[in-house]
Amino acid sequence: MKVLRLVTLAVLVIGLPLPLAAQQLERDVTAVSDVEGRLEGFSFQEGPVSTLEFHGTAIALAAEGEGKVEFQEGRARVDISVRKLPDPWKLGPFSTYVLWAVTADGRANNLGSLELREGRGSLKATTSLSQFGLIVSAEPHFSVTAPSKYLVLRNLGRRIRGQSMMIAGLTERIDYAGLAAQPFDPGSKVPLDLVQARYALAIARGAQADKFATDEFGQAEQLLVNAEAAQASKKYKIRNTVPLLARDAVQMGEDARRKAVLGRQAAEVAAEAAASAAREEAAAVAARQTAEEKARLAANIALEEAKRREMQTAEQAARDAALEANRLARADLTARLNRALPTRQTERGIVAEIAGVQFAIGAATLNTDAREALARFAGIVGVYPSLRFKVEGHTDNTGSYETNQTLSFARAISVQDYLIGQGVDASSIETEGLGPDQPIAGNETREGRARNRRVEIILTGDLVTAH
Repeated sequence: MKVLRLVTLAVLVIGLPLPLAAQQLERDVTAVSDVEGRLEGFSFQEGPVSTLEFHGTAIALAAEGEGKVEFQEGRARVDISVRKLPDPWKLGPFSTYVLWAVTADGRANNLGSLELREGRGSLKATTSLSQFGLIVSAEPHFSVTAPSKYLVLRNLGRRIRGQSMMIAGLTERIDYAGLAAQPFDPGSKVPLDLVQARYALAIARGAQADKFATDEFGQAEQLLVNAEAAQASKKYKIRNTVPLLARDAVQMGEDARRKAVLGRQAAEVAAEAAASAAREEAAAVAARQTAEEKARLAANIALEEAKRREMQTAEQAARDAALEANRLARADLTARLNRALPTRQTERGIVAEIAGVQFAIGAATLNTDAREALARFAGIVGVYPSLRFKVEGHTDNTGSYETNQTLSFARAISVQDYLIGQGVDASSIETEGLGPDQPIAGNETREGRARNRRVEIILTGDLVTAH
């Protein structure tokens, strides 16, 4: 496996097998040619609406669009519409366009993917950022965490309520030149979600996720297998599950890719440490040839042992402090979340519940109270970058078991999609539909059935380090 190091930034670049050898994660603050100069960003004022224009880059000269940004109560609401965009699969190994909010230091935040129809599309999103510029890039799937090199639109200010700033470039780019394009025909019955899942698995495999993120990659692979099997089914109801399965495969595939990158870096550091230790041991053996060297070695060993014990004591104290800090953080987070949704601590993690009365019988649509509560929930958890979320949908026993399984999954997806729309990282959310299998009240009464129609959000991860 060939690994390239950027000396100036001391950042590891992704090394890939031959089929994906050109896929590289670039970390470079220098603007490149396809951005056509520096990106203009803005520090938006609280209150007034700002309007933007979008101009096409050299990749899509005819593309254009406009957008609005309104910053209220600590969140920016972004509403854009674009037109004259080419189909993304005509540009290379891509299936969608993604809108990015780029901060002053060049970090890009995925705000969501644009669904196109005849070159036109629109997107509404929110972000906690107040200073950013907007770009649109062609991507292999919706859950990417860094822009590709195919930037097609960038913003220019039209009527800005705030201060302008210049962003020198993007700190992370991904080059998909070596990624094999997946065939896609808009007129076929193969959903675009399935194409995105195939891309996500290919990218994860190229990053050696099958070696460094075995569990996540295995789950993503199984989700894709299930989606392909459902697509091949002759039953419409089964084929109808393909988009949901494929989206889960995309998210899990991206999780596996990110974990693999970190795993490879850790393995290289460990290998270097092992080689260094071997060299030190060889030197020590040579030194023990004389009595003087033996005495010096014994003294060094004693000193190292003392340092090791001291380090172990310090590490244990740090672990104890971290556990206590995490306990206090969990208690604080639970209390704050409880003001938005009923929340409790369990062995599985912190569990927030969207009460069953907020789902009608046989429906998966969130009512106004649920959406407002989830918006407050998203605002609270947004400062914890390491949190992970498992969204579990539940039903009462009204109707058939198969219908309830599908309905519970749809409820979980409704909550997931709303959280993503509120700025929660899509790759941190896992969904599952459990149907009527885990009731928390008796289904014999109307009240009990309403209680069982619920969605539970299980929070896990590090709660101490916040933005």
